[in-house]
Amino acid sequence: MPDRTELERLGEIIDELFLTRAQVARRDLYAAAGADDALGPGVLELLNEVPEGGYTRHDLVRAVNAAIESRGEEGEAGLLEVPPRLTAVEDTVAAERAIEDDTPLEALNPDPSAPPQDVPEFREPEV
Repeated sequence: MPDRTELERLGEIIDELFLTRAQVARRDLYAAAGADDALGPGVLELLNEVPEGGYTRHDLVRAVNAAIESRGEEGEAGLLEVPPRLTAVEDTVAAERAIEDDTPLEALNPDPSAPPQDVPEFREPEV
């Protein structure tokens, strides 16, 4: 049975795995957890109960929490914090209004690297 410290470390490992990818397979999490000296065999036993497959961060945390709950251990060590689901701008209410008003979606999600459209281009003063 993993303790709270081990679960916190498992959460950090999950965060590290998702730094460079949108989906992670359970075997990748198992390999990373097995290589971490701070995690005991109880964590690996817990991860054996997570079904194989590719997961988003949100779904992987929910699957680990479901494994903890199926063992009846949620009261002792707690659960991992479930990250909020990210919503694409196209799926928001603002996007629906923009479609109704014939506003381009780019107006909802402007490119931060581009200068604002109403600002004149900067020129060095002439000496």
